[in-house]
Amino acid sequence: MARAAATALFTFFLATAAQAAPPSCGPRDVVVDYLARAFQEMPAGAGTANAGGRVELFAAPGGRSWTLLYTGPDGRSCMIAAGRGWTTPPSTDDNTPRPR
Repeated sequence: MARAAATALFTFFLATAAQAAPPSCGPRDVVVDYLARAFQEMPAGAGTANAGGRVELFAAPGGRSWTLLYTGPDGRSCMIAAGRGWTTPPSTDDNTPRPR
């Protein structure tokens, strides 16, 4: 019951506070929906974190914006970094990662 109320409150906040900074954490589906609606960001990459959660990169078309999202084993997601100008690295002929 408390989780449903928190989800409803978070969704209400996102719908009514367009000009305010959004909360950085919440249920994954709510956060992902916010990134899609507000910034047109879609999944661009993902991996499993050592702590058992999942790290996902969301990016807007043309690299206009990007967000790094961490989702813990409990399903709670937090936006841990965001920015502009995302680019993908150039591909190599043999797909071997190169040291930097």
